[in-house]
Amino acid sequence: MLNPLHLYNNPRKTADMLSVLKGKANFMKKLCLAMALFFLMAFVSTDEAGAFRCGTHLVHIGDMKWDVFQKCGPPNFRDAWEEKRLEHVYGAPYGDWDSSLQTRIPFGAVVYVLIEEWVYNSGPTRFVRILRFENSRLVEITTGDYGF
Repeated sequence: MLNPLHLYNNPRKTADMLSVLKGKANFMKKLCLAMALFFLMAFVSTDEAGAFRCGTHLVHIGDMKWDVFQKCGPPNFRDAWEEKRLEHVYGAPYGDWDSSLQTRIPFGAVVYVLIEEWVYNSGPTRFVRILRFENSRLVEITTGDYGF
């Protein structure tokens, strides 16, 4: 058992004990801060950034076009076009086969991407949602101004 009078009479032990208590207090502060950040991140909804609500259904980034059509129905406006993109592809490896210095020769390939934008207008009290599809997969959901 620790005698408080003994600590009072021995300044070195008192200083040692105070440094231990300060270390524990700093650890507890850091632990509480980490737990608060964890719970804050756990309860913050990330669905709003990557999802769009159609009635009782949620449409997420990564959904296919037919799935969005089934959940939300036809859009108010639809636009489609094709883009050429340069995709980097790496060829066969070359170099010393026994070392970790093998590299691959990079070259580019032209890829055609079909892009569609669907606009959903939910009325003057709600925001317009613009859904962007690339090769029939939803890749972006943006929010426009109030509808009409």
